[in-house]
Amino acid sequence: MSHLKRQFPDCSLTLAGNPAYESLFDGLTYVDHFVGLDNDATIAQQAKLLKQRQCDTIILCPNSWSSAIVAYRAGFKQRIGRRRHGRSLFLTHSLPTIGEPRLMTELYSELIEAFNCNADVTPVSLACPELDVEWAPNQENYFMVAPGAAFGDTKQYPLALMSQAIDGICDRHRLLPILFGGPHEQQSLTELSQSLKYPSLIAPSNATLGEIKCMLSNAQFILCMDSGARHIAAAVDTPQIVVFGPTNPAWTAHAMDKAAFVSNNTLDCLGCHKKICPIQGHPCMNNLDPQILVDECSKFIA
Repeated sequence: MSHLKRQFPDCSLTLAGNPAYESLFDGLTYVDHFVGLDNDATIAQQAKLLKQRQCDTIILCPNSWSSAIVAYRAGFKQRIGRRRHGRSLFLTHSLPTIGEPRLMTELYSELIEAFNCNADVTPVSLACPELDVEWAPNQENYFMVAPGAAFGDTKQYPLALMSQAIDGICDRHRLLPILFGGPHEQQSLTELSQSLKYPSLIAPSNATLGEIKCMLSNAQFILCMDSGARHIAAAVDTPQIVVFGPTNPAWTAHAMDKAAFVSNNTLDCLGCHKKICPIQGHPCMNNLDPQILVDECSKFIA
């Protein structure tokens, strides 16, 4: 997006997506408008909403059929995306399928090649306007914990082991853990908080991504799964300790100067990308020593 705006400074750049994401982009000077697309809206409803913007070109980040059909029905003159299972029928410019795992930052940058625009991969960054976060703690020394993952249970470090890791960090550094996640994760956040030896803070279920972004920017580090929380932290220059199991880090290994990827490297099944583990005991997560996370976090303490 920043490359496009530099190349075409007079163009109007509109983002369209889940309304919950809007505050994530606050402060980005190259974004002119945001259109919230409700996931529950029909293709016809989404197409009608996008058509009202009267934009002439759309770049499709998702590789779904529905996104291509919405773009087609909205009447965009240029529709740019990746071909997949005949999806190119609805595109005016189709890029090759993704193929083998590689950095998502590269894959997204390639989407602007249709404009003969500089597609060099640059560090991901988000603006962080000052916010008065009502639920922020009084103390400055804290770290963030995002134990959930939309991918599913196989991607999540067991709460009992996460609890041991958090207690170990608190034992060593006396930091306040701030737990956060989506509205559907509040019960597991409460269970995790109640299992800890030390006080913790749970971000409210209605916390905006803008507030989370602001809190992350001032945190010592984040402890998380391979999830969106890691990428937000990287974009605000906060160190990340990321637990990997069934997903392949080849997709997400950008901004590694302040990141530590942790996995059970004794296994040959890592990166299987399966939502249900076929191996008894789910060893990639259950056999990962919490002390490893404690030691990795210590590298990033200011």
